[in-house]
Amino acid sequence: MIGRRSDNKFELMASRTQSEQIYKELRRRILILEIRPEERLKEVEWAKKLKVGRLAVREALTRLHGEALVVRGQKGGFFAATMSEADVHEIREIREVLEVAALRLAASRISKAEISELEAACNDFAFLISKGYHTGACEADLRFHRLLVAASGNTRLQRAYDHCHIPLFQIRVGQSREYMKDFSKTEQEHRVIVEAIRSGDFDRAINQLRAHLTRGEHEVLGTEAGESAVSK
Repeated sequence: MIGRRSDNKFELMASRTQSEQIYKELRRRILILEIRPEERLKEVEWAKKLKVGRLAVREALTRLHGEALVVRGQKGGFFAATMSEADVHEIREIREVLEVAALRLAASRISKAEISELEAACNDFAFLISKGYHTGACEADLRFHRLLVAASGNTRLQRAYDHCHIPLFQIRVGQSREYMKDFSKTEQEHRVIVEAIRSGDFDRAINQLRAHLTRGEHEVLGTEAGESAVSK
């Protein structure tokens, strides 16, 4: 009896560990838009793909549903959430609030090593684009912005940023010409931000970051972005 109870406890712990790993993996793929808005996440397929049990996948999807990263279909099942115009606007606002705050704190805290990490993220982004690795490029993009927030040296700010589940703006995969054009702009804008940080001009870095985020919002919504994020 005691042995059976111990086995059940071990199985429960293993299931929870699997569920946590699947949650993180699906969350990552949703945030970098490898899993597209409105794409159905089938338990059987993901259990087979990730080599785990269906129950662990279901638990992860239920958790993602509670965080509004997936929604339930009218006839059942889970689907990656779509972004309305209001969602895109709010995402830009929350990113601007948190990332600008991080840059202000970083002005007196960022180290040479952290600046080098930002430059490395830019280089990784450029390399992945040159090779056509769009998913990897999206991860490098997300990493760049997380490094900006980490440079604040404020762990609570970093947690707040992570808990917002902020997705990237590039949602038009498949429209290769526009997609690659957007990647090119993104790389250029990232490098201008890093250049301003390295020179100690944090006002310029903040202005460039705001313009970068605004341009991303307008690109997604198909509206005029106004002045370019990159200095001429």
